Amino acid sequence: MEAAISGTNRAVCISLVAAEPLVQGFPPRSSLTELAQMTAVRPEDVTSLRPIKPPSRWTGELAQAIDGTARPTASDGWPGPGTDGARAVAEAISQHLGSVHMAADVVIDEGDGYSAAWRKTCLLVTRSHIALLVMTIDD
Repeated sequence: MEAAISGTNRAVCISLVAAEPLVQGFPPRSSLTELAQMTAVRPEDVTSLRPIKPPSRWTGELAQAIDGTARPTASDGWPGPGTDGARAVAEAISQHLGSVHMAADVVIDEGDGYSAAWRKTCLLVTRSHIALLVMTIDD
């Protein structure tokens, strides 16, 4: 993914934050919003949430977001760099936490304390964990 935006003065950060065990088992008894609030540093900053259905679409949405921030390349009909990057992220997550069975796009209001050129946050729920995947691109 970093290669997709190389040649720019930007830093890419991909973090799997707050990976918590799903203590009540799967499926969770809490709503996706409650799960996002449980994993957020400040629960009140979760401003909106959009479920991603089917859950497997989260990698496609991540790929599109990455492609939207990538430097322009020749339009040859091939998928952009986000496809490989999103696939690599998904494989790493499934190796550590298991397959994603529920997903949501989450908006977290960072206030004036953190400015990023771009941010994408996904709530990911596996059979054993809940986690927030945060990707930022800084100026």
